[in-house]
Amino acid sequence: MNTNENRPIIFQGAKIIDGMGSEPRICSLEIYGGRIKKIYSGDKVSNGSSNGKVIDVSGLTILPGLIDTHTHIAMTKGDTELSGIKETVPFKTLKSYKNAEITLKAGFTTIRDLGADNLIDLAVRDGINQGFLRGPRMQVSGFRILPTGADYPLYPPQVNFLERFTMDSPDEVRKAVRTLLALGVNIIKILTSGRTFRKSSSPDAYALNLAEATAAVEEAHNQGIPVSCHAHGSKGVKIALAAGCDTLEHGTTLDDEDIELMVNKGTFLIPTFSYGKRIEEKGDSSGLPDYVQQKALASREKRLLSFKKAVDGGVKYAMGSDAGMPLADHGTNAFEFYAMVEAGLSPIQAIMAGTSYAAECLGLEKEIGTLEEGKAADLIIVDGNPLDDISILQDLSKIRYVMKEGIFEVQK
Repeated sequence: MNTNENRPIIFQGAKIIDGMGSEPRICSLEIYGGRIKKIYSGDKVSNGSSNGKVIDVSGLTILPGLIDTHTHIAMTKGDTELSGIKETVPFKTLKSYKNAEITLKAGFTTIRDLGADNLIDLAVRDGINQGFLRGPRMQVSGFRILPTGADYPLYPPQVNFLERFTMDSPDEVRKAVRTLLALGVNIIKILTSGRTFRKSSSPDAYALNLAEATAAVEEAHNQGIPVSCHAHGSKGVKIALAAGCDTLEHGTTLDDEDIELMVNKGTFLIPTFSYGKRIEEKGDSSGLPDYVQQKALASREKRLLSFKKAVDGGVKYAMGSDAGMPLADHGTNAFEFYAMVEAGLSPIQAIMAGTSYAAECLGLEKEIGTLEEGKAADLIIVDGNPLDDISILQDLSKIRYVMKEGIFEVQK
């Protein structure tokens, strides 16, 4: 593990994409005390700290540390329903930490994790915050707020699972949210629609009803905690927006009324294109059941149309890869940038979705998300220009440096 030096570090001569939409320019960055101390115009530092360690990064591109607003670190490639039952919570936690570490090395210095059982996400977050684990800055939700049948597969009555919580009334929702808040989550995650991934769960049906969703939002907002809502179909979307959720995950079916409401309330849309795009690419070779493929592709088609309407209508949006879902592996989070460009964004819009816009979505815009003097020294330095080829960000061989709060996580 690399630690901060007692002298400034100066990255000299790179092209800078600052995350604010400005034209890229050649600059040098001086890093000290975990923060961006100074940004110098031009490819040379003539008046920088005399004792600084200068690193020549001419020909490379510096961006703010990337931010993924929708991950699942407790879900790992190759996991099955059976392995999830057989594995112990400590082993799952170790796997989750590895997923977080992989994500950091892929250039993502901040993530928002939306749904993990057994307090695994809180444990990984706290280990990182206390400095004995290396991983991205994390906001976590703990277990999800959802009713029976919305997600967890049902087993015969003689099979009893511990800590698979479901809530089927406003009072049960309130108690669950209060429990999570007392445990110290950063965000509450609720489901107001079913899922595309479960055979018995319909994405077009509502899950939590309006009274239940409103109870969750009231309890969270009472303590200043935001609410993220999984919603696909129109029924679930309208419940989420009426209840006052802060971010809408997926947002598969949006009409003009929904878009107007999101603009007025400042609700963020997190479209999560990676999963559906991968299924579209792989088809039957994905290894997923036919019903999963059909649901996912139908959802993708609607989501692309809704996203374009939302962006054109002025809805705020941010990048979220849904990493941990099948085919959306940890460390490949940046595939979402490619998928967002394919969905109609320009490369600079996609990058802002995973930097400044994502920072605002997480309420961290004063600390991260842009390359500005005084902000945390979270940055990624890549070989090439992602404005010319957005896929550069998913090519780990082209990631030359990753820095979080002035500490090197990757050096090549």
